[in-house]
Amino acid sequence: MSARPNVVTDTDVALLRSLSRERSVVAASRSVGISRDRATYRLARLERAFGGPVVAGVRGGRTHGGTSLTALGDRIVRQGFDSVELLESRPLAPLSRPNLLHGVFHSAPQPEVRLPRGPRLRVAFAADEGEAVAVMLDPEAILVALQKFPSSARNVLRGVVDRVEVAAGATTLLVRAGSYRFRVAITEEPVRQLRLRPGTRVWLYVKATALRRVGAARPKPTRGSLRS
Repeated sequence: MSARPNVVTDTDVALLRSLSRERSVVAASRSVGISRDRATYRLARLERAFGGPVVAGVRGGRTHGGTSLTALGDRIVRQGFDSVELLESRPLAPLSRPNLLHGVFHSAPQPEVRLPRGPRLRVAFAADEGEAVAVMLDPEAILVALQKFPSSARNVLRGVVDRVEVAAGATTLLVRAGSYRFRVAITEEPVRQLRLRPGTRVWLYVKATALRRVGAARPKPTRGSLRS
């Protein structure tokens, strides 16, 4: 069906496959580089799309609880999403638009992309020294916190919430870090718990592997603003 590509992404596929091994939403979300909240959101989104749960919680017993795939989830992992009819029983929240950044690649001391008048972002890909590159950052791969904490993320940016957008059931934070503004996909619960609103100071955590090269950058960037 034509709507299927707008519902199922590579991250969804990786998340379900990881859950079939890990039996833990926390561990599975960590393995695919997204937060637990975003993993939960994606699973609920798939449930709405396919008309039934793809995972089920298991409590107690020798395994001390966890999460397992349902028959529907197991079928999707083994046979693919096309093996199940897409019901679209309820409207689905659209995925957030990605962050597109342009900078210059440098290999030393560690691989990084230096943004014009902006931060240096550690990356996990290789390129020629001094090469202009464009990188894509999935809004769902950004973790937001009110305070710094120990993390394996190679990029930690200090920012200020510029705006909180809610549209079609999806919540997006617009966070300004220096002269750049990042889109951050988030659920309603952490927005309430952290009391996120315009002017709130936050820290953004981004893994190097979350920055994906998508092509050459513009030859001569003229502004330090984010394009998306």
